[in-house]
Amino acid sequence: MKRYFLTAVLALVCAFALVQAQTPETPYTSPKNEEEEKPVVFRDRFVMDLYHTFWMGMPVEVEHMKFDPGVNFSAIWDFKIKNKPIAVGLGIGVSYYTQYSNALLQYDKTNDMMKYYIMPTDVKYNHIIMNYLSLNVPLEFRYRHPCGFKVSVGARGGWVALINQDYKGSDPAVPGDTAIYKNKLVNHKMKYNIDFYTRIGWKFVDVYYCFQVTPLFTEYKGPKIYPMSLGISFSLF
Repeated sequence: MKRYFLTAVLALVCAFALVQAQTPETPYTSPKNEEEEKPVVFRDRFVMDLYHTFWMGMPVEVEHMKFDPGVNFSAIWDFKIKNKPIAVGLGIGVSYYTQYSNALLQYDKTNDMMKYYIMPTDVKYNHIIMNYLSLNVPLEFRYRHPCGFKVSVGARGGWVALINQDYKGSDPAVPGDTAIYKNKLVNHKMKYNIDFYTRIGWKFVDVYYCFQVTPLFTEYKGPKIYPMSLGISFSLF
């Protein structure tokens, strides 16, 4: 998991270096203030989203933890439309989701599908966490008002790099023993993901919302689960 994530972040750093090399463009000003042009400081070239994920479509018997944190990094080329407060952003990104619950995601060989297995109430465990990593290409349309207010609406298409799960706690099969379970191979995961998102904010801070329209697993090979995220974004440059 760490190797995948570090590789993705390294790729973003390289992309960000290219983004920073963009040729500055003439910022938008209203016709009445053409002599008082000011540069657009926050061009949203490198965006970090921090969010909580709501896992839509989860089996009703699965109990969630209160907080499933996630993070998204995007390095984006900002193409401004001359003399307009509108721009188009295109770049690359990496999204990381977590899912904490009381159920193990396991492969059912009999039915050839992924299922959640609820842990017995008498079994003590530290955590059961599912990790979900996606490498994607964001495309967004942006509006910036000279006062600092901004809105962006976008879509991402990407490759699902991995879905895995970690468990640490009592061994359900052998009472009294401790088990460390790492499921690095999740069968029937979707190979790609598509999601739509929006950011609304002021200068370098935004409220972030995202919904993934593709499920985690291929049709009839697992529960129809869709991540929906809500959080806050920071535009560093």
